[in-house]
Amino acid sequence: MSFPVPVAPARPFISAADTVAARSGISVRVSPKHGLLVWAVVRTQGSQVSAVQSGIWNPSCPDGQPSLYGTVRQAVNYQLQAGPQEIYCDDENTATGLQTLGVSASFQYPPAVAITALDEAVAVEINGRFAQLTITTDSSRGKCSPWLGHGWVLDIGGEARVKPGQKVSEGDSILEGELRSIRFGLQAARGVYSSALQGGTAITVRSDSQLALRMLTEPGFAPPSASRFCREEVARILGYTRDAQVRFLWVKGHSGDPHNMAADRLAVLARRSREADLSFDEVQRLTALAHQDVLNDIRRSRMALAA
Repeated sequence: MSFPVPVAPARPFISAADTVAARSGISVRVSPKHGLLVWAVVRTQGSQVSAVQSGIWNPSCPDGQPSLYGTVRQAVNYQLQAGPQEIYCDDENTATGLQTLGVSASFQYPPAVAITALDEAVAVEINGRFAQLTITTDSSRGKCSPWLGHGWVLDIGGEARVKPGQKVSEGDSILEGELRSIRFGLQAARGVYSSALQGGTAITVRSDSQLALRMLTEPGFAPPSASRFCREEVARILGYTRDAQVRFLWVKGHSGDPHNMAADRLAVLARRSREADLSFDEVQRLTALAHQDVLNDIRRSRMALAA
């Protein structure tokens, strides 16, 4: 007759998912969003988030700001003041960038709670950055020309966040051109930030055309100069802005407003370039020069106001 032999208790099974979830440490992410680089640093202890830092690095203005990974390293070092921690990066490039600066970062999957916190931190930064947007538009029409020039300036706040643009189209009246410029400006805003017209951004559209603004804000108003094309533009604009937080604001033209002057200059450039039948390369060269001049003028105007 045999009897059971005592044995050591079986080792409890711990899944790989539970092991990852139970990790504690510092998790790092660098995420490209809408032409910007959003970074976030999260410290977790088990299932708890104990600290979050985040910010935005603009690759279009490297001068005057610390390097991207230098900024992230400062945030990581700040979190390390609470004690030594494992550092996780959910992107190999981020891990490599930090390693080159002497940070012992590993390319290991961060804890699930950290992933969620990183997602939320990135979303908060983007939503805050695009909370407000000003669009200033203008149009230009020659006396004996079928071409309409359109110019716009998107200002999301801060000198590095001004986006000028221009376009040309055929049209019959300056009113048609002013309305179309507003539509092009709204389209450009949606290109910069895909959710701009979905209600999360407070948009101010500025134009020096009182008639265009009245057609957009007074249902049924149509001056004698309003053609079928003007009414179609109004319908398109109102359709674009149906779910947006938008207000239309008149600005006096040629009165020294830097954004209005910039939009006017871009509209004239677009029209005259087409009228002169310039080559693509020449148009690109003139456009680059005009955009730089526009940004410099707006920067100088801000500096003057600050003084």
